[in-house]
Amino acid sequence: MASLASPRTSSTMLSENPSPIHRWTITPVTPSSTGSLYDVIRRCNKFEERQGSGMWEFAILDNSTPVGYMLPQHVAEMKWDNTSFKVSRAKLKIHLNPVIKPGDDIVDICRREFIQLCQKNADNLNGCFQKWLKKSSDFHPIRGLDAKLAGLVIPSAARGIFGIVTTGVHMNMFTIRGGGIYVWVSRRSQNVTYARKLDQLVAGAMDPEDNMDPLVTLKREAMEEAGLLVDIHTKMVTWRGVYVGRVTSESLISFYDQKDHIAGSEEGHIEPGIRYTFDLEVSPGFIPYPEEPESIDGFVLKPVEEVKRDLKNAEWKPNCGLVMLDFLLRKGVVREDDDVNFGLLRRGLHRSLALRIE
Repeated sequence: MASLASPRTSSTMLSENPSPIHRWTITPVTPSSTGSLYDVIRRCNKFEERQGSGMWEFAILDNSTPVGYMLPQHVAEMKWDNTSFKVSRAKLKIHLNPVIKPGDDIVDICRREFIQLCQKNADNLNGCFQKWLKKSSDFHPIRGLDAKLAGLVIPSAARGIFGIVTTGVHMNMFTIRGGGIYVWVSRRSQNVTYARKLDQLVAGAMDPEDNMDPLVTLKREAMEEAGLLVDIHTKMVTWRGVYVGRVTSESLISFYDQKDHIAGSEEGHIEPGIRYTFDLEVSPGFIPYPEEPESIDGFVLKPVEEVKRDLKNAEWKPNCGLVMLDFLLRKGVVREDDDVNFGLLRRGLHRSLALRIE
């Protein structure tokens, strides 16, 4: 697998010409003891595309490509009047196009426009903006921007309305015992979304300050969640000054989801997502400790057969399950007799997003 920092990866266009879309449905996947590994992919790809009339483009200023695609029902419910968001029903397009004067800070102007739009629509869309507006501090970087617009961000609560690509970084920590692979797994606490679900030891969303560099995100998240210090240049990892291993860049996976009732006020929001995955092999004697007890119940070491069972039984947070399935496939521990859809598993981890992701 090529390095994620390679030019080929960073400039990939997941789909040059998005197909018209007519129908949107959420396909429920019911957990059961007879689940399959292919269900892991279905749980995180509930957004289905059908031929027909379509999604609305979301464009910003004079960027060369759209940065999102919106559901028509979200466009209809939003209040756009007296804002810098221009609505073109003929083109099925929402265009953020504020007045920019010489010397203006484009990032700051667009940020203010998004905040004002959230305020204007605080009572719309199931109140999805209300909690965010109390702090107005959590923003997500926008991908697919031309160089001159780099740094533009969107309120995290609005990204599922505008169909912005979400970006996250996950690290699989594992060890070898008796010739077999064992995986360190995190159990989410009762206080966070997807409560009590399984997760990677290190995982988190890319921040605006990360400059679209997955290693910068990994360094922050590894320290916050597990007290691990990642050297961005050497990729060496230490814990309290002791060397524990070297992290490796492995793959880029993608999915296209539509959030269900578990997401609360964000039910129905769409999420085209990409996840940068890293691996860290540690010695059998190393034991990690969680640094965020309010959001992590603990770390557990599991053999791969138990991990596979947990994936089939929907024990994993959906996008974390995708990352773990990718890990198991890369390590060659998923066999044809593990799933009748074995031949579709690798393809299912690379969903076309119809958006530029550099």
